Amino acid sequence: MSHTVDPSFIDELAHYGGSDIRACFNCGNCTAVCSLTDNEAVFPRKFIRYAQLGMKDRLVASKEMWRCYYCADCSTTCPRQAEPGEFVAAARRYMISQFDPTTLARRFYNSSAFTISFLVALAAMLTLIMLAGYGSMPTGTLRLGSFIEVAYIHYTGQAVIIIAGTIALLSLVTMVKRLNEQLSNTERDSPADEAGGSAKSISWEAFKSAFYEVASQTRFDQCGTEAVPWYLRRRFIHLSIMWGFLGLLAATVLDLLFKEPFSQVAVHYPMRLLGAIAGLFVLYGTSVALVNRVRKLDRYFVHSLASDWLFLDMLWGVTLTGFIVEIAVYLPSGSVWAYVVFLIHVVAAMILVLLLPFTKFAHAVLRPVALFIHDFQTKRQIGGQSGG
Repeated sequence: MSHTVDPSFIDELAHYGGSDIRACFNCGNCTAVCSLTDNEAVFPRKFIRYAQLGMKDRLVASKEMWRCYYCADCSTTCPRQAEPGEFVAAARRYMISQFDPTTLARRFYNSSAFTISFLVALAAMLTLIMLAGYGSMPTGTLRLGSFIEVAYIHYTGQAVIIIAGTIALLSLVTMVKRLNEQLSNTERDSPADEAGGSAKSISWEAFKSAFYEVASQTRFDQCGTEAVPWYLRRRFIHLSIMWGFLGLLAATVLDLLFKEPFSQVAVHYPMRLLGAIAGLFVLYGTSVALVNRVRKLDRYFVHSLASDWLFLDMLWGVTLTGFIVEIAVYLPSGSVWAYVVFLIHVVAAMILVLLLPFTKFAHAVLRPVALFIHDFQTKRQIGGQSGG
């Protein structure tokens, strides 16, 4: 079948952090050194060729974009300094922006000035909403419920979740639609109920495969050889942030369901303990990631866009202020600074949720679904071919 070719695509992609991939002469060295290249995915030579030709449709259908862990071995050994590893990361940013129906992701990736202005305006608006529910700041004991009425936090938080969730869902639907369209155009359409099993069984196998890869990220161990202790390896850092964040989310939801807002509970209270442990993992993971980006000791950390910093900074700040507020709750007396930190924490947490569909965190939602679709299509094709 025919595909649309757009030579200007490389220039467009450069806005998302990609190097000038025109330097690549398709020698294949990157594919030869990549430890993730196998029968299912060829990193990143084929992917680069699609971009050079401006074949956006084939780029969308490439599983390499979602399975690359960017160990930067390909960039290190590239004889033309074409930075193929960073190019794959840029292509992923580009695709995330294309799935976003609001175009905000595109603006965040392309303009630091817009990002700063947007965040300042958003922070100011949320702060004013919170202060509209201001009551008092008793210092004899810390009473967060007296500072801001619960209803203002509750309903504003609900609105934030609905807005972010709706945009994330629309982005996900767009990605699924485009990915299925392109995969159906590039692969033979085979019946799902032949030797490979029913659609239900294939879906379950694909789900297990995608979930295991995302949940364990074992492919990091194939990706390069890190001469650092296990607790400083990228796999452990990523898992700390991912599972720590999910733990904080679970603790927050359980708190809302089973605990009176702002009521004080023992430190060993299950939800409080879960939140503390999960928060420590997030704080550790984000701290190490930020230090690595500042020091740039590894090639992987050399290229960092404002969007990369934004998510880590926000998550680190929300977790840190959350811990400060938790500690303040158990102090014998309250203070103005504790109320101020609480306000900052609430506003920052809401901004973090609102940014979910637009920042680097978006790939945490899109990537598992993309992997599932690719695995499903692969197993479906194998079943159809062996049945035929």
